[in-house]
Amino acid sequence: MSRLLAKLWRSATQRVMSLVAAGMVLALLADVLIVRRFDFSAVADALIIALRLPRLIGTVGRDATKFSLMSVFITVEKEQGGEAFLDFGTRVFNLFLGIGFVLTCVGLVLAGPITMLAGWGLEPEDQALSATLLQLMSLVVLFAMGSAVLEVMLNSHKLFTVTALRNAITPGVVILAVILTWHNDRAPYWIAAAFTLGYALYFVLLLANAMVRFGFKPNIFHLPQRETFTQLRGTIAYPLAGFGVRQASRVVEYAIASLGPAGSVTAYYCAYRLLAAIQNIIGVSVALTGMPKLTEQDLAGDWKQFKRSIYQRLLLILGLTLPAAVIMMLLSSFIIDTLYGGKGKDPAGLVASAAVLFVLGPATIFYCSLPVLTSALYARKRFGAVLGNMCFAAFANVILAYVLFIWLGLTGVAWAAVATAILSMLNLLRLNAKPMSNALSHPSS
Repeated sequence: MSRLLAKLWRSATQRVMSLVAAGMVLALLADVLIVRRFDFSAVADALIIALRLPRLIGTVGRDATKFSLMSVFITVEKEQGGEAFLDFGTRVFNLFLGIGFVLTCVGLVLAGPITMLAGWGLEPEDQALSATLLQLMSLVVLFAMGSAVLEVMLNSHKLFTVTALRNAITPGVVILAVILTWHNDRAPYWIAAAFTLGYALYFVLLLANAMVRFGFKPNIFHLPQRETFTQLRGTIAYPLAGFGVRQASRVVEYAIASLGPAGSVTAYYCAYRLLAAIQNIIGVSVALTGMPKLTEQDLAGDWKQFKRSIYQRLLLILGLTLPAAVIMMLLSSFIIDTLYGGKGKDPAGLVASAAVLFVLGPATIFYCSLPVLTSALYARKRFGAVLGNMCFAAFANVILAYVLFIWLGLTGVAWAAVATAILSMLNLLRLNAKPMSNALSHPSS
């Protein structure tokens, strides 16, 4: 374990984890400021519900492409050369911008019905506020979808440092907006606009780096062709469907939480964001930086080294997350009180959030292992298996969340997340146990 940690310290993974961690600190600070500004209130619930929806689409676009499309870009460049890489990238980039534009229009036009469904437990006036905030953040979808393709192109060239800044830019803009509008009655609207501005700045940063680093030239008339869709059909369709269903279940989680007292959505959000931050810092960073190597091992048919790479990463995940899980459980009340407490804050909201964090603590280990095991399936281009696991986890999560909420309240939603993570990890281990069909003949394979 000490050798693994020493190797980690000198690796690209360490640099990415450090940048992601810095970004997550800023993201956490933004969350803290928002909760301290609005407390565990219906206004905070409305803002979080509105924010979940564009984030959902952005997350689906990013996560569905981050691993699956990277293997395609690497294969295209290795087999067809740099020109084919840029041609394919331009066509996919325009496709995703088109999808983002359509979804942005949907958000603008149907914001009312969408927030009514996503926050069905909110009062009508709070649903109306959430709809207005969603309209202000609808452009997030356009920038997020374009950024998803640019991230994959940069990561396929192992330029992980640039894409790791995603976690820092938007929170930095939001923090500035919260501070400047602290005593402004229209603060929720300015904060929503700040999220859009942050995503736009990140998009511009990625585009500039892609143009400078490997000569990417945007061309809106370079539209996707039939061959483009043929290359993407098996690669993107399954992950998009899988992540879409999985992230939709997260929206349902918050909708279920909204059935509780005012501030329940915020209480769940505050605790879950800590778990998500650790997953991004550790799990996603380890999986992302290991993806090119796994893809190359798959192309070579080296099952022995492929398995060893997975097990080494899982061992690293265990060593890094076990202390975090223990800390989250033992110090849940202290962490929540320190971050979100203070004079005049809702004690019921703090207690509820601490209880959720205590339950989510053990899930840290499983949540951080999921990206590593999923990336192994992406490297092997087993996209159907990824879709099956995502759908299995989503439906299990929704059913368990609703049943356990009726029985245990808000902590029941957290217990559902823990159980779903364990079930999903066991299923991924089963799926990854099958050797590659193109595996080389190794004595120990």
